[in-house]
Amino acid sequence: MGNESSGRLGRFLKGSSIIFVGFIIQLGLGFVGKLLIGRLLGNVNYGLVNIGVTVMSTAGIILLLGLDTGISRYLPRQERSADRRGVLVSAFSVVMPVALIAGVLMAVFAGDIASIIFKDPAAEPIIQIFAMTLPVMILIRLTGGTIRGQQEALPRVLLQNIGLPVVRFGLIVVVVLALGLGAAGVSKAYLGAYALIGLGALYYLYRYTNLFDRTPATPMRRKLLVFSAPLIIASTMNMIHANIDVFILGFFQSTGEIGVYTAVYPLSKLLKVGLTTFGFLFMPLISELHSNGERGEMRRTYQIVSKWVLLMTLPVLLVYLTYPDIVIRYTFGPEYISGGLPLAVLSIGFFAHTVSGPSGDTLTAQGKSKLVMIDNIVVAVVNVGLNLILVPRYSVLGAAIATTVAFLAMNSLYVIQLYRSIGVHPFRRATLGPALGSIAVWVGLTQLVGAVWTVTGPLFLLLTTVFGVVYLGLILVLGGIEAEEVDLIEKGEERTGIDLGGLRAVFDRFSQ
Repeated sequence: MGNESSGRLGRFLKGSSIIFVGFIIQLGLGFVGKLLIGRLLGNVNYGLVNIGVTVMSTAGIILLLGLDTGISRYLPRQERSADRRGVLVSAFSVVMPVALIAGVLMAVFAGDIASIIFKDPAAEPIIQIFAMTLPVMILIRLTGGTIRGQQEALPRVLLQNIGLPVVRFGLIVVVVLALGLGAAGVSKAYLGAYALIGLGALYYLYRYTNLFDRTPATPMRRKLLVFSAPLIIASTMNMIHANIDVFILGFFQSTGEIGVYTAVYPLSKLLKVGLTTFGFLFMPLISELHSNGERGEMRRTYQIVSKWVLLMTLPVLLVYLTYPDIVIRYTFGPEYISGGLPLAVLSIGFFAHTVSGPSGDTLTAQGKSKLVMIDNIVVAVVNVGLNLILVPRYSVLGAAIATTVAFLAMNSLYVIQLYRSIGVHPFRRATLGPALGSIAVWVGLTQLVGAVWTVTGPLFLLLTTVFGVVYLGLILVLGGIEAEEVDLIEKGEERTGIDLGGLRAVFDRFSQ
């Protein structure tokens, strides 16, 4: 990889590092907030809150029309000010009026949604509160697409990854601990947090973009909608993939079962943190490479990023598969312990999504949005069918199986199609060597410990800590370090003036 591409990868890693810090803060505060709700209010009230969140997020995915992705793809390709403003004006003028109307309709028909779909009239006031939150959430998402299109990391981190979870957590603490309010109070905390961050999003758009300028704007509606039309269907299918299990659980089971499932699901989503972190900047970077015809750099960037993502994710998978009950007991509490097996099953699905690397973003960046649309239609049909078959009989476990099978199907399609398109896949020696070696060590270590002691909280922490140290060593010894990582260390020394000679020597010693 030449100096130019190595520098590009360095800029990418720098941006992703900022996002990673933001995601750590977001995940930490988000989990503590959910734990407060889940442990103090119980699985029924926790389920009610998540009914509101699910209805809002489902509507939001559909109403965005894929234009947040359209902004992030087209904005970096425009050089003229009028063209850049045209992208923003076109996207916001299409989405925001529809979002406001949808919020009103959602509030009006909240009673029907609660009674007919979820069979729980207690959900009506919760859905009404989240209906008011819907337009603000969409504004924040479009702003996130704008920030991504400008290839900036810090503003998005401050707004969505730090600002929103910090404000929401603070309001939840006040509502749950200080005021002792229930599901409706927590829902209002969500509304307040989104409202404050929505003001921050408006400030960013006014201060750092030309959206509100009184200057010419090149009409881009047709171009954006042509690109995003397949993504509208794909996003709808993604919505089905992400949320249909909650709707079907509500229809066939109970609000308490929704509470258990929505405790297990965010635990499983921890497996996506690496992919989401790198993916935010990956799509604009790959789009730029594709626009410049640099197919070789596309392949190499994809391979390196896929390796980073998988190696970040593997230890979490191993823990979930081996000790799911311990994870749930020490997070959401014994009331949710029935989610142990579903957690293990879901972790396989999310890991499959991670193993494929940023394949979906790479296909989208190449303009293959129609192919992504077809993939998502197939996966959505599979997911709905399996949920309808399995949830009535197996409840939360059935939903977990359906989601995992759908993930496996979707990512298999992505990987096969990407290989046919540019001849690249995520399965290389630098990735598989450390991964397979680490699995073997983990299995041996847990079997040895389990044969002597019963694994409980303190021993679990010691075991995972020891494995974490061993895991880093295995990455070095088994070929996980390549020339690009050594280049990044050298560039880090040049930019910071910090002597990283010891780390560079280690990387040089073990790099391929």
